[in-house]
Amino acid sequence: MTVKKVRSGTIEIWSEDLGDPANPTVLLVMGASCGALTWDPWMIEPLVASGYHVIRFDNRDVGLSTWVDYEKAPYAVPDMAGDAIAVLNAFGVDRAHLLGVSMGGMIAQQVALDHSGRVHSLTSVMSSPGGPGLSLPTEAVQAVMETAQAASSADPLEALLPTFKALTGSRFVFDERAFRAQFQAEIDRGGINPAVAHDLAMENSPSRRERLRTLATPTLIIHGDEDPIFPLDHGKATADAIPDAKLIVLRGVGHELPERCAAEYMNPLFDHLKANS
Repeated sequence: MTVKKVRSGTIEIWSEDLGDPANPTVLLVMGASCGALTWDPWMIEPLVASGYHVIRFDNRDVGLSTWVDYEKAPYAVPDMAGDAIAVLNAFGVDRAHLLGVSMGGMIAQQVALDHSGRVHSLTSVMSSPGGPGLSLPTEAVQAVMETAQAASSADPLEALLPTFKALTGSRFVFDERAFRAQFQAEIDRGGINPAVAHDLAMENSPSRRERLRTLATPTLIIHGDEDPIFPLDHGKATADAIPDAKLIVLRGVGHELPERCAAEYMNPLFDHLKANS
C-alpha cells in the first residue's frame, strides 16, 4: 500500500493504492461529502484478491484533501474529473477501470468523456447524467438533508445519521452501528468538512446526457429502485444515453450498496471488469 498526496492545480488530493500495481487498475471515486474510507473493505478486498490494483482517494473538499472556500474558488464536476486524472498520473496508470458512486459516478462519467483513452470501463452507481426532466429528490430526503446541513458544524456524525438512514431502502434495516464506526473513522482521520460544497459543484456542472450518447466506453449502470436522491429514472437515463450500457436494478435498495445483497452487483461488476481488462 502506497499513500500519496497528489497535486491537481492548486488542490492537494490524498490517495492510496492497494494490490499489485502491475495488475489492471480500478479507480474508486466516492460520492458527495464522503471520504475514501467510505469504501468498505468487503468491496475492496475481493477486488484485490481477484488480481486488481485498486486506488481510492479523497475528493477535493473532504477528508485529507484540500478543503475549498467555494465562494473564492468555485469548482464543478469537470474539475473533479481532473483530480481523478491527476491521481492516475501520480501512480503511473495509463488506463483504469472507473467505479464511481453517486457524485463519484458523475465524476467517472466526466473522466470517460474527457479522457476516453485512459479508461478501460465505466461503472456508474446510484448516479445521474444530469440535465432537465429527471426526478428530484423526495421531499422527505430534502427536508432531512437541509436539517443535517444546518447542524453539521456542531456534530457532523449526528447530523449525517438521519440523512443516511433516510437513504436506506425498504429491503434492509439501516445498520447504525456500521455507519457510526465508518464515519467516526473519517472524523478521527481528518474530520468531516461542514462547509463541503459538493452539492454546489453538481448543481453548477453541465449535463453530460448528450455527450454520453457518443461514449464508446463499455459501461455498467447499477441503481436501486428506491433511491430517494437520484430516483431510478436517473439510472435509466444514464443507461439509455450510453450505447450498449448494461443496467442492473437492485430491488428494494435506496441510495446505498448493501453488503447483504453484494452478489447481485459484485458478480456483474467482476464480469464487466474481466470482459474489458
